[in-house]
Amino acid sequence: MTTSSPKARVEPFDIREFTRTAQGSFRSELDLTAYETEPLDQATLDILRYLTRLEAATMEHLRNLLVTATHKDARVTAFLVTWAFEKFWMADALDGVLEANGLARTKTIPEGAPRRSADEVVQRSGPIRRAIAAVGLGAPIVCVHMTTGLIDEWILRQAYDHVKATTTSEALRATLTRIQTIKQRHEAFFADETDWRLRDSARAVRQTRAALLTAVWPIGAVERAAGDRAMFEKYVYGGSDGRERADDIGHRVAELPGMGNRIGEATATKLLP
Repeated sequence: MTTSSPKARVEPFDIREFTRTAQGSFRSELDLTAYETEPLDQATLDILRYLTRLEAATMEHLRNLLVTATHKDARVTAFLVTWAFEKFWMADALDGVLEANGLARTKTIPEGAPRRSADEVVQRSGPIRRAIAAVGLGAPIVCVHMTTGLIDEWILRQAYDHVKATTTSEALRATLTRIQTIKQRHEAFFADETDWRLRDSARAVRQTRAALLTAVWPIGAVERAAGDRAMFEKYVYGGSDGRERADDIGHRVAELPGMGNRIGEATATKLLP
């Protein structure tokens, strides 16, 4: 099993360069006319719709982050604002593909009821409750946010890779490769921040371990329709190949400083249908 990987870097993440060169709209650069003669199949359209919702859900996530100590870190905040901007335009590009296949814009399509699970209640807390809960957590909460961001990038990379591997559309592959190129910088930042913060603080390790045991994947999935979540889990993590992908995520998590096999296995299990 092969997956695309970010380019190797030897320099620290350049936040100024990232904010200066943020990717805006690129829908006009996509080959959308290709779908007139080679429309996508329904399964591919369904997963693209879900990925669009996940990429567009950034503001839901951002509001929860910025009511905690994370907003006090100027470097992290600068990244997150730019990250949200780029994800908005990635969602727009995916919407362009859906519209080129005769479907309506994602935000105009009602979602079904979300999954109701007792062990996910904490993830449905709004920004006010999260702000109150974060009062006693202090700066280590930033590490929690960076680590969950990193794992989310790993999961979505697998999802995009799987779509690319299963589609016959060269136009779609090109679009998804473009999106993944943008996302490489997101993963790079989260990886840098996660590594040094986990190595720097035992409190950060404890808080991150606790957070991962209650996390819902991908980020934003807790608010998505139950049927769509089940579809994503089956599409990416169903069958023996899917189990291998989930295990790969689990191994990566286990290798993070202070996480270990228990947290890695718990993360992998949460991905399975």
